[in-house]
Amino acid sequence: MALIHKNEGQPRLRAADRAAMMVEEADRQINLRRSARISPADIASDLGTSRSLVYSYFPDPNALLIAVLDRHAELLVRSGIEKAVAETGFTASMIGCSLIYLDHVVEHGAAIELCFRDKWLARNLDGTMRTLGNGIYRRLARKAQRELDYSSRDALGVVQILQAVPEEGARLVRNGEISLDVAHRLCHRLINASIEELRPLV
Repeated sequence: MALIHKNEGQPRLRAADRAAMMVEEADRQINLRRSARISPADIASDLGTSRSLVYSYFPDPNALLIAVLDRHAELLVRSGIEKAVAETGFTASMIGCSLIYLDHVVEHGAAIELCFRDKWLARNLDGTMRTLGNGIYRRLARKAQRELDYSSRDALGVVQILQAVPEEGARLVRNGEISLDVAHRLCHRLINASIEELRPLV
């Protein structure tokens, strides 16, 4: 990776490019360490720049993590996750969102999961990703509540448990243990079968 400080004969980077490189490096470190516990000083060290420059863009770790998550939120929206959650029926919505999320983690890493796995961060990190994620969870949970005749709390729990399917599938793909095609088919079948098993008897 190119250093972000100005070198002889190299053009000066724009502020937006510098910030983007810092965010990408933070994302890389989160996945490498399997933890959201990183700092602007870590980013400066790996990019070969001064800590003061990184702190001028991201004054604390939370600001850096929010920027990482906001980037992921933008990528998920571009991939059509808002359209997927609007599909008719809980099963179609849940499978659609899960497949998009699976592909996203395979391509871009598990920073979303790793950041929100930390309970303190999950409560205190604001930003686009939190708004997007909460909105998707609420919409899926409302559909589950209506179709499965569950309480709002149990319906949200169902959505959260099913979300583990694409997360595990993406992990296996990234580790080279299964193909992406197999992960897609497993995700589709497991989520569909789980929802059908949960439907009330008529």
